[in-house]
Amino acid sequence: MSTRTPVQRLLLQQSSNTPLTTLLSPYLSQPHLRQPNTTRAFSNTSPSYAGVRKARSFAPQQMGMKQPSQKSFEVMKRDQLKNIDQMPNDLGLIPGTFIMPTASRLPSLTSEFGARFALEKHRAWTRIKEVFARHYMGFFHVKPRADFQTSSIPSIAKSLYTEMYTAFAAGNLSPIAPKLCENIYTSLEQRILARGPNTGVSWTLHSWVSEPKIVSHKYMPLSFEDNKDKTKQTTIQQVCVRMQSYQSLKKTKRVKQGNKTVEVAEEGSSAAPRPVTEYLVVQRLCKRGKMGPWMVWGTTKESDPEEALKSS
Repeated sequence: MSTRTPVQRLLLQQSSNTPLTTLLSPYLSQPHLRQPNTTRAFSNTSPSYAGVRKARSFAPQQMGMKQPSQKSFEVMKRDQLKNIDQMPNDLGLIPGTFIMPTASRLPSLTSEFGARFALEKHRAWTRIKEVFARHYMGFFHVKPRADFQTSSIPSIAKSLYTEMYTAFAAGNLSPIAPKLCENIYTSLEQRILARGPNTGVSWTLHSWVSEPKIVSHKYMPLSFEDNKDKTKQTTIQQVCVRMQSYQSLKKTKRVKQGNKTVEVAEEGSSAAPRPVTEYLVVQRLCKRGKMGPWMVWGTTKESDPEEALKSS
């Protein structure tokens, strides 16, 4: 029985000239696997779609025409592995990511007991599958065994969250750029450039309502390297962390008052703290056995109960 994962089997079927992101796009965009209502914190980037292939012709070939030589499997494999080195760090949200709804979006235990029970069952089963898949792939698919850093992820997410918003408010992404995935960096940069002249933003995190909590933790392979060489696997670890804090965002504008230039708050802007709940998505890529740093993918929303139950 083959031990290759669905992604590995998919990669084996593709042309050697096809970029890895295109190979993964059909798998990551299956309707029944897509995560509903997902978004990045500042990203308005539209999703990319896989290229459309022309239908293959099965008509008899003309006599006398020399057919192009077919590449061997090893050549095709080597060509695909070259693409891994250029693989983008933003591959989207891993299929099946589930974030339990809260507050009014959560079905009531009294008036909607059936829906609530089904949702709780779906959450429990999703978590069981995540834990099993993560540890199976991390312990048996790669060598040395994967270090998930589970206990450190909340503090890592807290640090990245604070650094990202601080840099964005200051209008300088240079300090945090290596820790941002491509699309979120582009979106943040565009929003900074769109600010009016002589304007500024002051962001303050006053306190944490509670410590960041992991609500989804996935780990999956991306490469199709020979399973015998487990030291050169390409994988992705992606974690959704709930961030609850009191924070404020104050917009200011520099104006001249006599011979001096002073900063004044824009109309409607307030420095009063307010409660904010966000779901930060952090990830790290391991390319050919070389683990990369933790990066911010963006933010996402709570799962829609109806859509979640339909996919279960």
